[in-house]
Amino acid sequence: MLTMEITRLIERCRQGDADALGELYKAYARQMRAVCRRYISDEQTVEDVLHDAFVIIFTSFDSLRDVGRAEAWMTAITRNVASKCKDHLEALPTVSLEETSEAELIAAENEEKDVRGVPLSEVVRMIDRLPNGYGQVFRLSVFEGMSHKEIADMLGIEPHSSSSQLARAKKMLRKMMQQYWVAGLLLLLVPITFFLLHKGETTVKDEKPAIAKQKGMPKTPKESPTERPQEPVIVTLPVHRATFIATDALQSAIAQAADSITADTLSTMVAQVQTNPNATATDTLRKVEIPQYNMADLFLNKPTISTNGDKKWSLQLAYAGQFDEQNRYNQPFSFKPTPSDAHSLPGPSPSPIIPSSIDNWTDYASYLANNPEAVSDKTRSVIMRIVLNNANKSDEDKILRTSRHQMPVTWSLALKYRLNRRIGLESGLSYSRLTSDFEMGADGNTIREQQAIHYLGIPMKGIYNIHGGKRWGLYGSLGLTTEIPVRSTLHSDYFVNGLYEASDKTTIRTPWQWSLGTGLGLQYHLTPNVGFFVEPSLQYYIPMKTDIETFRTEHPFTFSLPLGIRFTW
Repeated sequence: MLTMEITRLIERCRQGDADALGELYKAYARQMRAVCRRYISDEQTVEDVLHDAFVIIFTSFDSLRDVGRAEAWMTAITRNVASKCKDHLEALPTVSLEETSEAELIAAENEEKDVRGVPLSEVVRMIDRLPNGYGQVFRLSVFEGMSHKEIADMLGIEPHSSSSQLARAKKMLRKMMQQYWVAGLLLLLVPITFFLLHKGETTVKDEKPAIAKQKGMPKTPKESPTERPQEPVIVTLPVHRATFIATDALQSAIAQAADSITADTLSTMVAQVQTNPNATATDTLRKVEIPQYNMADLFLNKPTISTNGDKKWSLQLAYAGQFDEQNRYNQPFSFKPTPSDAHSLPGPSPSPIIPSSIDNWTDYASYLANNPEAVSDKTRSVIMRIVLNNANKSDEDKILRTSRHQMPVTWSLALKYRLNRRIGLESGLSYSRLTSDFEMGADGNTIREQQAIHYLGIPMKGIYNIHGGKRWGLYGSLGLTTEIPVRSTLHSDYFVNGLYEASDKTTIRTPWQWSLGTGLGLQYHLTPNVGFFVEPSLQYYIPMKTDIETFRTEHPFTFSLPLGIRFTW
């Protein structure tokens, strides 16, 4: 193809034109396939390597600096991928199938399916969700076995940049796997809840006391009117949770009462019946001391928490930490200048017009030149050098910013009061810290910012006990939280041509935050008064009118996993 045609085709590819990608593949697939065949003889493997090479080519156009050398650049990528594949195949150990047992084959198959308990297909999807640069470096390093120097030469980046991107990719994958397990835990809690509820309902139905009436009971002699009639004695059996009227079938009563009456007493009862066959069972049982039982102890499976039935208060300490982050790379950004008092004063000449937003470096340089009070005296000259260096770039004048928002860290101390066996109210105090990192600029002329916001919150929750037992409890929660910002800072570092020049720290104004939340909690009773709990929760943060970006503005719906300890009395 002509150089002009290649240039136009690659420019279309950079813009994401699918047709252009297809045309590039058709134009060079045959030539690149021949490169692969120099290293690999198996035709199927050749096709796989060709596919991988074009994937790297399609995702690496930003590293192609000279379009005129596009063909050599693509050939180098294909050669490196094929060479690595060849080295990998030669290093693989081979074992005869006759020497491998069926158990070993099954174990190997299962090992390939899962990675730390996560299905391999899910891991592949996680890798596809990585940012382009991270995913590229991860595949080349992990799948192709390339060194950071080789990756840097292929992608046109520095070796330390390759190492940094690989570390961040692994960190993001670990967090994705944690989210996968948390989602699995929630799915597991749902059937457990329904099982416990169904078991509780079945137990309540079976807890109706029954009075067994025996047929064929011998009639006792008619008593005179002056004599007080003998009432039947009811024997309470806590093991079976039922009451029985004593009859002549004494051996049956003995067998059923074996868990609550001593063996010596049973022997005495049998001896009395054998020596006096005319005595009724009632007369015999009246001579035996029948133990007294609390009727409340007869019901082992109660519909609510039995261990805390008389406890009204509980105090809990909980923590919800970071297991996720929201990253946005090279997104358009606009400065929003704030008019100063100087421009509102009357004067002989009109004040310069201040735009509502600035989205390119040239306009920002003009704004700083006309409004020197917009930044501090300490950093004015450094910021102007950074802005001018970025504005003088011929290829890109738009202001782009990379954002990294960490999930909040929250500590909470709450007090709960139980209104009845099912419903309770909870309130207390919480502390949350939100951190974010921003970076603007290129080629070492950058502004790096660290934002930290500290909130003090007051949660109000309603608690509903779904199920309670001696060891485990399940409950649901619904509530509203009000958070007040107590401290908000923005720390800025300025770099010119890759060298640190200055820093600045300012206070930012942050509005109050309201949120709605619901959760499903599972508690393990370590003792009757102490328990550990986990409460997977979903919060919705009501949007506020502010330009401040945080994890919550990017994720209004946020999943968290509070863990804690609860004391009950």
